[in-house]
This record gives sequence, C-alpha cells and structure tokens, in this order.
Amino acid sequence: MKKITFLFLLSTFLSFAQTQQIDIIDFVVKEPANQSFSAGTKFNFDFKIRGDYSYSSNGHHQIDIVVYKGNSTSSSNSLGRIYWNREDDYDIIYQNYHTKNMWVTSTKNYSTYPGQQFTMRVNYGNHEEIYHFTYPLPDLSIDLNGSVINSNCSGCDNIFSQIGSDRHYINNPTGIATIDVFVQNTGQGDSRSSSIGFYVSADQNFQSGSDTRIKTTNFSSIGSGSGKYVGTTLFTSDFNSFGGNFWLLIRVDDNQNNPESNENNNVFPLRFAVN
Repeated sequence: MKKITFLFLLSTFLSFAQTQQIDIIDFVVKEPANQSFSAGTKFNFDFKIRGDYSYSSNGHHQIDIVVYKGNSTSSSNSLGRIYWNREDDYDIIYQNYHTKNMWVTSTKNYSTYPGQQFTMRVNYGNHEEIYHFTYPLPDLSIDLNGSVINSNCSGCDNIFSQIGSDRHYINNPTGIATIDVFVQNTGQGDSRSSSIGFYVSADQNFQSGSDTRIKTTNFSSIGSGSGKYVGTTLFTSDFNSFGGNFWLLIRVDDNQNNPESNENNNVFPLRFAVN
C-alpha cells in the first residue's frame, strides 16, 4: 500500500513538474505605426495562445508576461508586466488558438517607426518563451513605367522604362526639364515623409562622396502598396557650372528617413546634358 501511495504521489509530482508547454504564436504590437508615445500611456498587443494552463492539470495557473522595447529582455528595456490569472479566477484552457488582447501602462517612451522592435517574454511553471515583433519596413523605389521626363530633346523617349540610351538635355541658358517621378512603396510598412535627390555624376552608380546633389524635392508619407507623383522642374541654373554630357541620378529616400527592406533600388540613372 505504501508503495502504491508513493508511486501515485511521484506520478502527481512529475505531472505537475512537466507543465503545459507554452504554445503562443503571432505576437503583434497594436499601436499605430509611425508615431511616438510617452510613458504612462497604454501599450496594446495581441497574441494567439493554445493549450491547458489550469491548476488541476499542471499545478500552476499564473502566466507571467513582460513586454520590452527592443529585442533584449534587459530590465532596463521593460515596458510593463502582466500577471495573467494571478488570482486563479478561471481556468485558461483553449483547444484551438485563441486571440488574446493585452495591454500594459508603458513605463517608458517608445516609438512605432518602421524597423522598431519589441519583445515579449512569457513564463508559465518551469517554461519560458521569448517572442519578437518588428514594425514592417517600407520599400521605396521609382516606378519606371509611371515616371516621365520632358526636356529640350524632342526625339527622346520620355517614359523612364523606355529611355534606354537616349540622352535628354536642356539648352543653356533658357532650357528646362520637367520630371514627374512616381514613387512607389512595395514594402509591408508605411513610409515616413522623405525626399528625392537629383545628382550630377560621372557614371550611373551613386556615390555620396563624389556625386554632386543639385536639387531636392520633398514628399509626404506613402502607405504600403501605394504610390504618388512627385514633380520637379530643372533649370540650367540648377546645374551651376556643369555642362556637357553626364549622368543625372534620381534618388528616392534621399534623406534616408526610412529604414527599408531593400536599400539597393532607390536610384535611377539618366543620361543627360546641358548644351
């Protein structure tokens, strides 16, 4: 009888020691993107959870959740903590994934600009899991089929995708070139406001140290999957002492105001001349 009782207690102890594995997916911060928030405001987040986290099954009922600014679980990054079901008010049992809406009162200032990371640490019994969320990045580029240039070269193709080896030009001193750039955002996140830079270059490869910026044009934020036209007029005075043949480089996100998923598709090179 003692042996049976001992085995029963041992079995019960082992079942409590091996608690429900934490089964959480899709941790998402729900605050609007491209904003800054002060300490003391609500920090909203969601996740999906599945499993049996009841005391009768595992010997534990409380799920501890800490959210952090950044990708580190250092206490200096903590935004807030939740002791979910601390009073054992009910059994947390979900046969299928259940979306749980949570919030804490933020202890720190934080922002939700593209690329900003957040971390959630979850503890239940003797298990711990770490989850990360990054605000999605934009990807700004020039739509070559939607962008056009008109210059003093009446025989040149004016749609960017069709220009090929044509060399647009303006006549000194009264020539002008009008350029309508269609800036597209093919990334997953909305962009912040930015600018287009126009550079005189010896070749078609952008080099910040040697290429000369002659003009910039600002544009406002662009939503994911959207785009907008940004118009610019270039005069001979914009080119100062530059004359003859050169490359005109058109560069979006010129002020580098946006961390992008692809930083290598921002420049369109155009053969150009001031005659």
